[in-house]
Amino acid sequence: MTTTTSPSRTVPARARLLAGCALPLLLGACGTSSDVPESSPTALSSDDAAAETDEPTTEDAAPTSAQTSEQDQTTEEEQTTEEQASQDDAEDRPDTWATFTAEPPPLAVEEGELDEDPRVLAVERFNEAFARAATADDPQDQDWLATLDEGGLEGLVEVFEEEFGRAYPGPLPFTPLQVTELEDGTWSVQGCMVTDGFSADPSRSDDGMTGLEVSSIEYSLVDDPGAEGDYLVEALYSGTINCSTTEVETRSW
Repeated sequence: MTTTTSPSRTVPARARLLAGCALPLLLGACGTSSDVPESSPTALSSDDAAAETDEPTTEDAAPTSAQTSEQDQTTEEEQTTEEQASQDDAEDRPDTWATFTAEPPPLAVEEGELDEDPRVLAVERFNEAFARAATADDPQDQDWLATLDEGGLEGLVEVFEEEFGRAYPGPLPFTPLQVTELEDGTWSVQGCMVTDGFSADPSRSDDGMTGLEVSSIEYSLVDDPGAEGDYLVEALYSGTINCSTTEVETRSW
């Protein structure tokens, strides 16, 4: 049995997605000449223009060599200041802007190693009771509710509410790979589950049990206050285990 300490949790396995509505972008179009109203102002007449004189136009004097030297010096100082600021900014930046965590390697668990673990047995009871309750379209099925922690009941019913009414040919297919005691005294059972393709909607002929999809799932368990040595499921989360090589056995009633 693998028993390690893991203080953190992952995000829920089936989080609800809220569809965001994009605000329309209002664009202003430039009018053409045909859009100009008849009352538009006419072009300025020559009387409105600035009066011309016979006096020659006075042009700006060309800069002297001394002024040119001062300007060049000022430009060099500004460039030096900008280069120094850029260098200081580069030194303040972290060497690594983003880190990427590689997917963990698959876990190797000997066959039957976790079969008798009481936490795994609690998960099996949950998986079977849920599949029967979902098939019967009965979220208040007492056998299923008996496997749940009272504090997590509302959240679990919400996670699975869309599954009730679907036909399950057997318990939720799940292969346990890791049992972990957490710092808060709860337990984590992680493994690989068939999360899609195992059940079917009886009202739809095109919704069959095909294309099984396997995902990493974590069960959070607490002690059963009514039975010493037993455990109840309080929540489900998406797991962190690599399920790429794990075979998940499906079982019929």
